[in-house]
Amino acid sequence: MPATPAYFHRITEAIEVFQELSAEWVDRRTLEETLGVSKTVAWRIMRRCEATPGPGNTLVCGRADLVRQLQSLRETGEYSREMARRTRVEERLDALVAAARARHVGVAQEKRALALVSTRFQKLPAGVELTPGRLTIDFASTPDFLEKIGAIVFALQNDFDAVSRFIGQG
Repeated sequence: MPATPAYFHRITEAIEVFQELSAEWVDRRTLEETLGVSKTVAWRIMRRCEATPGPGNTLVCGRADLVRQLQSLRETGEYSREMARRTRVEERLDALVAAARARHVGVAQEKRALALVSTRFQKLPAGVELTPGRLTIDFASTPDFLEKIGAIVFALQNDFDAVSRFIGQG
């Protein structure tokens, strides 16, 4: 089965662009940029639209002929199936994003989150003790635990060299 053209979802927009175009002729490069396709694909579309040689050894197609050809392509069953497939994929991706958001665990809120991201090695939160051979975390709840683990991660990110030197002392 031949591959479905990747530009199908842009056909309606391209038709509108070409209908508003003041020039009577459309060259390969304009078609390429409008549909976001390669030179080869644009050339194939131009050939399908009965393009003719233009100035400077380029292919050109009458704007009205190109619009008619794109409209007939849009009316095919292949186009309808591809657009329905794309809609199903988008809906599934949206559902996945919603599911991921629902499972998202908040570690800290606003100002506390900013302080957490800015954590430095020398200012670890109370209850976190780092020695050259040991890391001790005292916590009272799951959110407290997550904040302290987050502070350690950000301290490592913000001051990796200092942490590395400190741990290497022992």
